[in-house]
Amino acid sequence: MELDDFKQAWKQEDHKQTTTPDIMELIQQKSKGPIASLQAAFRKQMIAVTALMSAVTITQVKNIESVSSHLLFWTYIGFCLSMIGALYLNYRLTHKMESMDGAVKNNLEQYVTMMEKRLQWQAVGARIIIIFFILLLEVIPLFQHVRMLSTWHALPPVVRFASYAAYLVFQYYLSRALAQKKFGRHLDHLRNLLNEMK
Repeated sequence: MELDDFKQAWKQEDHKQTTTPDIMELIQQKSKGPIASLQAAFRKQMIAVTALMSAVTITQVKNIESVSSHLLFWTYIGFCLSMIGALYLNYRLTHKMESMDGAVKNNLEQYVTMMEKRLQWQAVGARIIIIFFILLLEVIPLFQHVRMLSTWHALPPVVRFASYAAYLVFQYYLSRALAQKKFGRHLDHLRNLLNEMK
């Protein structure tokens, strides 16, 4: 009986040793692995934000007419730059994850947890900046006339604040869905593969 138990344990250990490299190879595939998918998603997001920031800069730079306009403009630019910076840090982290091997699986798990926390904090930061931008839209016209805001402030306050609330709710659910589609599903896949290595 003990011999049978020993054989069974030996087979399980041998199977674990043979499957672990296969799982790591699957994780680190250059074209279709979860890490490669995360890299591609972060790279595309950086390009998209850069293109949007450049387009707004080119079209609006001539319309900046006052310090208040500068404040709105540079808040938007700062928001875009902070997004690009956060995406770049995440992109670099995926390169570190790509270089891991089975001997440092715990480090790879820590990187996955770090990535998940970063994405959560970045989502919170984005919402805070959006609220700050909304406050600027409301406060600036109290001190200075800004041509591009005059039409918006001609609307009743109820309409404006209802629009802000609707936008924040819409942005919350849309950003969560997009984050899951672009990043979350790849992190979930990566964590599932890591769990198979235990």
